[in-house]
Amino acid sequence: MIVLVTGSSRAKECAAAIERKTRQKTSVVGSLPRVIECLQQQDIEALVIDESFQQVESGIDTVVAAHSGTAVPIYVNLSLHGTDRVAVEVSCGLQRLVQERLSSMRAAAGEFRNQLRGEVTSILLNTELAMQDRSLSPGVSDKLRAVHEMAERMRQKLEGSSPNPARTPLRPRLVTKAADAPVAQ
Repeated sequence: MIVLVTGSSRAKECAAAIERKTRQKTSVVGSLPRVIECLQQQDIEALVIDESFQQVESGIDTVVAAHSGTAVPIYVNLSLHGTDRVAVEVSCGLQRLVQERLSSMRAAAGEFRNQLRGEVTSILLNTELAMQDRSLSPGVSDKLRAVHEMAERMRQKLEGSSPNPARTPLRPRLVTKAADAPVAQ
């Protein structure tokens, strides 16, 4: 949802143009208390603020900083620009928001992948060392081997060396208690 903050007589016309351009419901708000109410009650994608409203209500910047959450503030000037131009500016602002979110998600995924690589490497090394112990029972050895194989598949997926990482899900493996029984998949 988009909230247009303005006292302009062209507010409804502008909100309709924004809705057409962005395909998102747009509400018009004309007072600072109502802006706060909207921000607290609804999930707002963008807060479109008319610069003339900003001059009348000097506290709008404080409200935006304190209550906007993930809503992107977009400043427009309804007294200078036509509704189509305002709608284009809002659309461009939303596109920037989407790009920023995608970039943040990619960075977070990369960081997570790097952290997992270290953990998987640790699992691989520790299971290899444990499997070298000749005093292990065959059942324990089989379980360690299964853990090692799962960690190896995880490492391959993290490195992107799997044929199609999205289509090769990890499946839990059960190890039977019998020493010479095969590992079930």
